[in-house]
Amino acid sequence: MDSRRITILDVAKEAGVSIASVSRFLNNPTSLRKENREKIAQVVKKLDYHPLLHAQKLAGGKLNTFGLIIPGYEGIFYSFYALEMIRGLGSALERKDIDLHINIFWNKDNFKNSLVDGVIFADIINNRAQLLRLLKQGTQVVVINRKVSDIEVSFVGVDNFKGAYEATDFLIKHGHKIIAHLAGDLKVQCAQERLNGYKEALKDNNIDVNNKYIKVANFSRVLARNGMEELFSLQKLPTAVFCSSDEMAEEVLHFAREKDIEVPGRLSIVGFDDNPRCAYDNFSLTTVRQPIAKMTSIAVDILDDLINNKDASIRRIVLTPELIIRDTVAFL
Repeated sequence: MDSRRITILDVAKEAGVSIASVSRFLNNPTSLRKENREKIAQVVKKLDYHPLLHAQKLAGGKLNTFGLIIPGYEGIFYSFYALEMIRGLGSALERKDIDLHINIFWNKDNFKNSLVDGVIFADIINNRAQLLRLLKQGTQVVVINRKVSDIEVSFVGVDNFKGAYEATDFLIKHGHKIIAHLAGDLKVQCAQERLNGYKEALKDNNIDVNNKYIKVANFSRVLARNGMEELFSLQKLPTAVFCSSDEMAEEVLHFAREKDIEVPGRLSIVGFDDNPRCAYDNFSLTTVRQPIAKMTSIAVDILDDLINNKDASIRRIVLTPELIIRDTVAFL
């Protein structure tokens, strides 16, 4: 055989079977007689034949590859959430012998659904049109980290409101009345829900919501630092800060050390995520643990079922986060 790319026609000729038989072997080998199946398998190995993914997909076969679309944002390559999500998906897919194709959405829809059997969206931020396009094209989709009520699509989310409410209520029960909040990017559903949970906990405990103590830091350490500078320029200083992410909470810890602010004696801090790095610092961070591994595992199971079961229906699941009490909250 020459150096050109081996084709399905070459395999069929070498094996003495039809092209249709080779196609059936690639997509549903059990549909062939054992004799033909073994003959084609030997030739595929001999010729080192690898079918083009696009052609295999057009033939109705499975690629054993799931796509992951991550909305791009500043710091994504250092984000605990993004890395844990990829790690969780990778582990869940490895158990099913399925590959992972990652695409980062940077305001341009260049994702090719011909490369995958189905797609998992890691949230929807500025790429709603992309989700709708893939659904319209018949691609099986699951969304994680966002509850989607207005589109017929499966999702696995987290009760961010409940997690934030419990974190703020925990601070209040410890005697704190001036509680600041470093909010995430409010274009993101989880950040908005965490802000709402914070506010509702204050209201339910008869504490006024004061916008001076709410700083939108967009999950950024730089903006978290700026927010702390502003908070500690106020006449009445906060005794506690609830942060919408552990990374921002970690910056608050650094700020406190630099300013000789005692933690937790002078300033109590609660984060959100349960980043392991924050459990082994000089202060082990009190935080809200969101079940990222469980969320990704469930999403993989749902997508696998949608792809392989024609009778599978849309599923919508909301997981409960857990308050993890460590060293950074004090009684007043």
